[in-house]
Amino acid sequence: MADFDDFLAALKDNAAVLAQETFDGYEAQAKQDAEAFIDKAKADLKRWTKLLADGDINEEDFSDLVNAKKALAEMFALRQAGLSLIKLEKFRKGFINLVVDTAFEVFV
Repeated sequence: MADFDDFLAALKDNAAVLAQETFDGYEAQAKQDAEAFIDKAKADLKRWTKLLADGDINEEDFSDLVNAKKALAEMFALRQAGLSLIKLEKFRKGFINLVVDTAFEVFV
């Protein structure tokens, strides 16, 4: 079974790809914001991925839990760079979906 460190590594790699696809020239800021979210939600993500891997919660429950943490994805660095709110929200939604998808790939 995969462990939490594998999940974090895959999530960071996938976030870098998402940032590159979403923003031209702002990948560093997007990466910084993604890592800030991971740091803030790390304890919860660790607990939830264990529950997911153990079968104690299903994929829908996990998705709901992660989506509830969406406010933690503040995208401060990207806002400081002056990007539009539409682009910020697109990245935030994409990143939250990425967290869920990556967990499913690693733990389910």
